[in-house]
Amino acid sequence: MDSLRKWFSFSKGERVAIVTILALILLLILACLFRPSRKSLSDASLHNLDSLLALRQAAIDLQQQQQAEKPQEVAELHPFPFNPNTLTEEEWLQMGLTDRQVRNIMNYKAKGGKFYSKNDLGKLYTISEEEFAQLEPFIVLPEVSRGKNTKTSAKSGVSTGSTTAPGSTTASAAPAEKKAIPIVDLNTVDSTTLVELPQIGPYTAVRIIEFREKLGGFIDKEQLRDVKGMDDARFAAIQPYINLGAVEIRKIDVNRADFKTLVHHPYLNYEQVKRIVNQREKRGMIKNWAQLEELLKEEGEVNPLLEQYVTY
Repeated sequence: MDSLRKWFSFSKGERVAIVTILALILLLILACLFRPSRKSLSDASLHNLDSLLALRQAAIDLQQQQQAEKPQEVAELHPFPFNPNTLTEEEWLQMGLTDRQVRNIMNYKAKGGKFYSKNDLGKLYTISEEEFAQLEPFIVLPEVSRGKNTKTSAKSGVSTGSTTAPGSTTASAAPAEKKAIPIVDLNTVDSTTLVELPQIGPYTAVRIIEFREKLGGFIDKEQLRDVKGMDDARFAAIQPYINLGAVEIRKIDVNRADFKTLVHHPYLNYEQVKRIVNQREKRGMIKNWAQLEELLKEEGEVNPLLEQYVTY
């Protein structure tokens, strides 16, 4: 009995150690009981991961779009006086145009295309407006008739349309009749018709059409000023020839549209779209324009016309 009592008797220090160990074990048991389930943590992690992946993909898409929208790099040209109707392929290359540009020009000429004025060269899609500005002062074009410039007298067989009497001030060929500038509807016009407006080249025409598609339709002529490359002089030149017909604006549902759709709209920036997505995921749906405007103000200027392009 004494030996057993000796084995199961503890000193004061040993009793303190045993109580401490038991307390730690009890705390561990309680921590396990009240710890969130592994399933809920996993679900939250996956949800956060999906959101991060979606934001990353949207950022990549936006970067690719911005790269695609960058204007074509202007070639370093070395122009000299030239007639585009007679210039050879080698001479085009000597001026600094790329192989692709020269091929397009030669294909145009091979199909019967002819340059009657300096502006005809600028209308080629392969030549940018900046490049045409460099080339234009060096273009030398003799008078080129668009049709038959002579006719023969039925009785005498003498050509009467190509020569004039000595000292006559009459032109050898009547100038081509100036083409009337069309009046266009901004919401339905195509790029081919837009280039007929003053100071609008192929690249600007394409930018206008692309901006209209991203916007969802024009509701005000002044929106043209937001198109890349549209300065005051160009806008003033085309304003008399544009109008806005009745059109149904394509609207975006800010509560259901995905990140990519929202960020492509010209009146929303990346940070504003992030705030919209966070709002509807964490706090609920956006109910009206006042709420949306207040939300967007925190991430930059808000275009008041945006109200016409959103729905809830």
